[in-house]
Amino acid sequence: MTVKTALTQADREPADDPSDVSTLLRWVERPNGRMELRETPLTPEDYLDPQEGDTWVQGERHNSTRGFLAQMFRLHFCDDPEILVTEDLKFLLGPGLSRPAPDVAVVRGVHRGDRGVFDVVAEGIAPCLIIEVVSPKSRRIRKIDVKDKVDDYRRAGVPEYVIVDRPTRGENSPFELVGYRLDSVGGYRRIEPDAQGRLLCETIGVWIGLSPDRLHVLLWNAATGERMLSPEEAVAARDTEIAARDTEIARLRAELEQLREPRQTRPARDS
Repeated sequence: MTVKTALTQADREPADDPSDVSTLLRWVERPNGRMELRETPLTPEDYLDPQEGDTWVQGERHNSTRGFLAQMFRLHFCDDPEILVTEDLKFLLGPGLSRPAPDVAVVRGVHRGDRGVFDVVAEGIAPCLIIEVVSPKSRRIRKIDVKDKVDDYRRAGVPEYVIVDRPTRGENSPFELVGYRLDSVGGYRRIEPDAQGRLLCETIGVWIGLSPDRLHVLLWNAATGERMLSPEEAVAARDTEIAARDTEIARLRAELEQLREPRQTRPARDS
């Protein structure tokens, strides 16, 4: 059973601007044996079957969002040695399926060894969650994330797939969230957002949402309801708490000193 994808804007967008296309950087060996870094437009074929060392340029915002998600999940699961969080690791999904390198993937029930690729068939398990952060620069590449990979990840048995999308171009274009979850018959169903627009990733117990301006991805612990702070935010919150505590201690000490001062008595009046 397949699912009709909701994001169809990719089909209506104009052709790519030649000056605004995702770029592939790949090391190739020259006839003299020297290695040369070549820069070419990123094709759908390369995107769905990257080679070791491939890098594609999709912008700082894409990279920072991907890095934030991977870092937060690694911190969240740091005490569980059987949860693997990957970032740009190539997955061999199975016969007849693509061999992509998802932006972020979470795999349960495996060790955290140093893998060059993750072979789903050999490992005997698929990621429980995949997240793709979509770059709007190339219409063809964006279509792969919002349409083609939906079917591939469903066929590979990935329980949840979340797309952090930017349908419009521009560095400050807002994010949109779309999620899919496997149903009981192996089809993908849309994950319905809550009143705050967040998507619940049941496989990892985390809500994925956006900041009020929709420019940043935020995470909440589903068990506690608390927003998951980045290391920088945690340090800033701790510093703020310490400063507030020090201020309160100083105030209480000042009050205590006032209480300890001897009271001045007025001189007695002559009767």
